[in-house]
Amino acid sequence: MSGTQPHDEIDDPVISIGVLAQKVGLSVSAVRKYESEGLLIAHRTGSGHRLFSREDIDRVRNIQHLVQDLGLNFEGIRRMQAILPCWDLLPCSPQTRQRCPAYRESNRPCWTIKGVDCAPQGNECRRCQVYRLGSLCTQGIKHLLQRRSDTESPDADAAVEKPGRRKSRPNVES
Repeated sequence: MSGTQPHDEIDDPVISIGVLAQKVGLSVSAVRKYESEGLLIAHRTGSGHRLFSREDIDRVRNIQHLVQDLGLNFEGIRRMQAILPCWDLLPCSPQTRQRCPAYRESNRPCWTIKGVDCAPQGNECRRCQVYRLGSLCTQGIKHLLQRRSDTESPDADAAVEKPGRRKSRPNVES
């Protein structure tokens, strides 16, 4: 058997807020603060209890890294997540995109904005690839946007120097 877990096990909300807090070294109130700031989405049981997944543990650790090691505050993290092009990652028509508050709003990620069109279509934010990517891969956002930009520009490979490769210099006779 391989060392990877099936997607459903990683994403299933089965961890209480107290266990999550203990695993990441935070207080329960700090986890609640992450949630109230829009950085974390808890699954709510029928009785209102918060449950989290194994993926949420990684998400919280990533937030801790951004705050403690990189010096970002919650607003900085939200704004960084807001640049994710959810309208390109999800199948949105141009008409839907123009109406969408996430497309027009530039300082908050789509999962924190009420009234986005993808939610009524059955797209639960907790399971949405935009939330999952934006919350776990914030350091990769720059690379995602660069790749997107590279594919839009036919001369992108010539204009961007790839890491690990040096541009060749023309021979100059003296």
